[in-house]
Amino acid sequence: MKYKIGEFAKLVDVPIKTLRYYDDIGLFKPKEVDLFSHYRYYLDSQIEDLNLILELKEAGFQLVEIKRYWNNWNNAILLNQKEKIYLEQEELDRKIKKIDELRFRLNDGMICQNKVLKVKVKERRK
Repeated sequence: MKYKIGEFAKLVDVPIKTLRYYDDIGLFKPKEVDLFSHYRYYLDSQIEDLNLILELKEAGFQLVEIKRYWNNWNNAILLNQKEKIYLEQEELDRKIKKIDELRFRLNDGMICQNKVLKVKVKERRK
C-alpha cells in the first residue's frame, strides 16, 4: 500500500518533520515523490527499514553513521559501538560518584570544602 507522509508518520509513530529530515539527509527516502504536488509517498515495505534506523539510533548510532554503514554493517562496527557505550558508562559512573561525594559534604545548603583537596593544593605550593 502507498501512504502520504502524514499517513506513514502516524503508522510508524514518527513525526513528519523527522521523515522530511531523513529524506533531506538522504538516509530514508520516500519511494515516490509527486512531481507536481511534491507529496512524498511511502510503502509498507519501508516500515522495516525505518524500524531498523530507529533501533540503531536507540543503540547510540548517529544518523551519519547509520547512513555510512547502511549496506556495510559488520561485527566490528557493532562491537566498536558497544565499547564506546562502555566508555560513556564509565564516565557517567565517575560523575555519579562525584555527585555522591558532593552530597556527603552537603551541610545546611552549603557544600563543605574537601579537606583532602586543600592539603594537595598546599603541598603543591611549597
